[in-house]
Amino acid sequence: MQFHYDKTLKQKVDAPAQVADETPVRLLVCLAKSLRDWLGESCRISWHEGETQLCLGYEVLSVPVLEFAQAFATLVCRVNSLWPVQIFGMADNGELIELSFAEMNGAYIVQQHSISGIWCEDFQSIYLCIQFPDSLSAGCMCRLLGATIHNESVVAFDWKYADFLRQQKLFAEDRTLSYCYVLLDSDTEPNEPALCLSGLQLKQKQTLWHLFLEKHLIPPEFEWVRDSLLQDSVPNWIEWHLALYHTLEQLGVCFLCHEGQFELVDQAGKRLYFSVDHSSAAEHVLMKILFPLNQ
Repeated sequence: MQFHYDKTLKQKVDAPAQVADETPVRLLVCLAKSLRDWLGESCRISWHEGETQLCLGYEVLSVPVLEFAQAFATLVCRVNSLWPVQIFGMADNGELIELSFAEMNGAYIVQQHSISGIWCEDFQSIYLCIQFPDSLSAGCMCRLLGATIHNESVVAFDWKYADFLRQQKLFAEDRTLSYCYVLLDSDTEPNEPALCLSGLQLKQKQTLWHLFLEKHLIPPEFEWVRDSLLQDSVPNWIEWHLALYHTLEQLGVCFLCHEGQFELVDQAGKRLYFSVDHSSAAEHVLMKILFPLNQ
């Protein structure tokens, strides 16, 4: 983002604590978590489909500039080495100021770029703008950071993100699954069923129902749901209900009840049959939703 300014002021701060050698994504996730904890609030994430820049906005009353630099200069510089990071803040007089860091002999130089040339001790709000090489990686990071600030443990991604996620060493690849499951907590076992289910969004659950009802495929995620049902521990169970009914409506499938007899009829008037013993996991979940009192 091009920012017009006339003057640059500099101050030196001691070197912050060292940062672990992690991938850029892990470093950016760590930065978002640390900012949330340090500022005591979550952020606004700004990104639009097709854009390559993502912004994290913190509308706080006071951000001490030198303390901020002491805490985050190392992380910001590490991320900036691959994905350019711009930091903006508002001065008390309403002036927009850009903040940047430079490493020098084990210490960091804090630079304020402004029109007035007046050093600002505290920002009223602060925004981080990160530039990515393409919109796919920016969109992927938008979802990851959104999950981070809401304390989600897992994020489920479409396979179109697989190359980016693989480069960043974020998931254990399993092509039998419908999605790429990224665990934000590195201590958690990969592909742990109940946890992975918590990473699915409502629209993704609708897609799984479409695969079963329209394409007659049985995604392995339904086995996870069935197993979790047996333990009464399906995360966001209500969303599986809503996703099913939404999918039935989209496909024109009607649920009919006549004198105690229930039928599913497709848009051509043909009755849909499912095994009474629920031989597939998807059938088991379907019947559990449609007939919850009889299961």
